[in-house]
Amino acid sequence: MSRISFSDLSVLVIKSTFNTRFILAGVCRRVPPLAGVVDKLLFEGDDIQVIPRDVTVRSTVEEVQVNSNLQLPEETSLPSQVLKDMIHRSRYHLLMNTCICRVSNHCEDYPQDLGCLFLGRGVMKISPKLGRLVSKEEALEHVDKCQKAGLVHIIGRNKIDSVWLNTGPKEELLSICHCCPCCCLWKMAPDLPEDLGNSIRPMKGVVLEFKEELCNGCGKCTQGSCFVDAVTLVDKKAVIDRRKCRICGRCAELCPAGAISIKMEEYAIGRSVENLEGLVDVEEE
Repeated sequence: MSRISFSDLSVLVIKSTFNTRFILAGVCRRVPPLAGVVDKLLFEGDDIQVIPRDVTVRSTVEEVQVNSNLQLPEETSLPSQVLKDMIHRSRYHLLMNTCICRVSNHCEDYPQDLGCLFLGRGVMKISPKLGRLVSKEEALEHVDKCQKAGLVHIIGRNKIDSVWLNTGPKEELLSICHCCPCCCLWKMAPDLPEDLGNSIRPMKGVVLEFKEELCNGCGKCTQGSCFVDAVTLVDKKAVIDRRKCRICGRCAELCPAGAISIKMEEYAIGRSVENLEGLVDVEEE
């Protein structure tokens, strides 16, 4: 009888417990000592940014170009450039065969085969059963494919990935996930203790703006688009909970009245990349 490998066991545990994460998050909120243990094991040192979908800030970029008469190169002006810069810097790129979250949740709305992308020397320890090493060009193509599929990128140091993938120190693995609103692991963020939930945050230098007078109360922004349920409809008007919102841009993308928009500061790309470089040295041998 063959022994089960660590990677096989990890996948089995995730698939069987994935939908209990909300229960665990709630228990951690009620039992602080347990939260401390969970933090130490799975979340310690996490620093994760949610990258708004490119299409939600395109109009803002064009507005800046018109008003300032500056010809800003589009490829360096959109949020996904953060990922592309890190991909160009990295010596190692590993693409997962599937998205473990969508597979575990039996997702029918988004592609299960568009998995996470990992950077840094930690990828060399990931089982070949789970993914494959790819070139920079293949990694960049994957990011674009995920954008077209309607997925939201999150990027950062995510200890839980280094644990279940058994890659060693969390400082050697940079995670790039491509998330749907229905299956994202971080849907549990609002249920976690505040200090744990805040480890996943909006991208540096982006702001969500809401013009209530333009809202027509259609409710499209509340229909399963927000992975942290930050948008609700009250008295036929959208209400955005800023404490929950991670500025993924889905609500702005869906709003037919243009009431919600994403503004990105000129320094946003550089600031985000600088922060990520301090988390994981993706160039190290």
